[in-house]
Amino acid sequence: MLTAGILLAVCLTILAGIPIAGGLALVAAGTMLLTTGPDLMVIFVQRAYAATTSFPLLAIPFFILAGNLMNVGGTTERIFAVANLLVGRIRGGLAHVNVIGSMIFAGMSGSAVADAAGLGVIEIRAMIKEGYTPRYSATISAVSATIGPIIPPSIPFVIFGSMANVSVGALFLAGVVPGLLMGLGLMAAIAVEAVRLNLPRSAGWPGLSPAMRTILNAAPALALPPAILIVIFTGVATPTEAAVVAAAFAFVLGRFFYRELKMADFWATLWDTGRQTAQVMLIIAMAAPFSWVLIQQQVPNAILKSLMTLSNDAWVILLLVNVVLLILGMFLEAIAILIIAYPILAPVMAAIGVDPVHFGVIMVLNLMIGLVTPPVGLCLYVVSGIAKVPIADVVRELAPYLAALIVVLMIVTYVPAVSTWLPHTLGYGVIK
Repeated sequence: MLTAGILLAVCLTILAGIPIAGGLALVAAGTMLLTTGPDLMVIFVQRAYAATTSFPLLAIPFFILAGNLMNVGGTTERIFAVANLLVGRIRGGLAHVNVIGSMIFAGMSGSAVADAAGLGVIEIRAMIKEGYTPRYSATISAVSATIGPIIPPSIPFVIFGSMANVSVGALFLAGVVPGLLMGLGLMAAIAVEAVRLNLPRSAGWPGLSPAMRTILNAAPALALPPAILIVIFTGVATPTEAAVVAAAFAFVLGRFFYRELKMADFWATLWDTGRQTAQVMLIIAMAAPFSWVLIQQQVPNAILKSLMTLSNDAWVILLLVNVVLLILGMFLEAIAILIIAYPILAPVMAAIGVDPVHFGVIMVLNLMIGLVTPPVGLCLYVVSGIAKVPIADVVRELAPYLAALIVVLMIVTYVPAVSTWLPHTLGYGVIK
């Protein structure tokens, strides 16, 4: 009964329009007062403080800063130009360029919203100029942005690793193959739609000399993703230290190499980064006492028993978990779901023998799909604003691309090696 009451209270705070952090705090504090009395309220403050002092979480503001600096410093334009050089001339070429560009940018920002808001501006403008409809351009930009937090680095993986006490490096490696599969799946859907919709082709080959200039101009930006991964996986730097280096590199690149980053833009970017970081960290802080309440009241155990009464088969439970996460993604912001749902679902995954690294990829991939599902798909709002089209128009184009992403989700869910093979091969402990 108490389990249902806690979950219902969270739902009511969301429906009432209370911010996620405030809702979690109210439910946690209220439950503590009702069940343990005011004497243990000190735990609320202790848990909230402890949740924000984890060293890996320092990576979050620096990856956010790196992505923001790349958006205002001219890096995203160079990435788009190289992607256009690779696949721009086939039918539906700029749609494929959109996906390739997002896959490259994913190795720098770790944020789907940064991808949609930064690279999306360039992609949508170029696609509309080439003859694509605004709503189709917006749709492709939204779905391709979901790759951002899967291919490393990844802000959600940093948060998951901190909560689950799992190596962030292992999670980064685990996202590489699923991220590539997402890109291939979206490009396959684009290829089918290109024939059906008779999508335009881009201009012909620009010539060897202009192509080489484009590649050389973008070379420093393209070198950043592998550099981040190399320093992490060779032990030269932790993910947090690599995030600092990425932010510094993005500043130097935009300020001194491309010379498009003005100091006024830099200070504005710092302010935006601080605001975005504060939003994330406040949710993390308020989720910690909420998680303590869930565990103290044995809510995960109650949910585990409920799922086990439906089925003892791991594949059925995994399917149910995916369905629940996809539904939650339609109504809640991704990081909020991650923080709320992890302490509930982690014991369920442990009970059926799912490796925590594998579960991290499943969970984050689900939440990225949620960013492009109405009514609260954040990426949909971002791209509809850029393209100046109603969200309903963008949603009408989504079906084949959502189908492609869900197929990849099923592959990742039921073929654990897709996410566990690479970290295991490179020496990170993974349950077989």
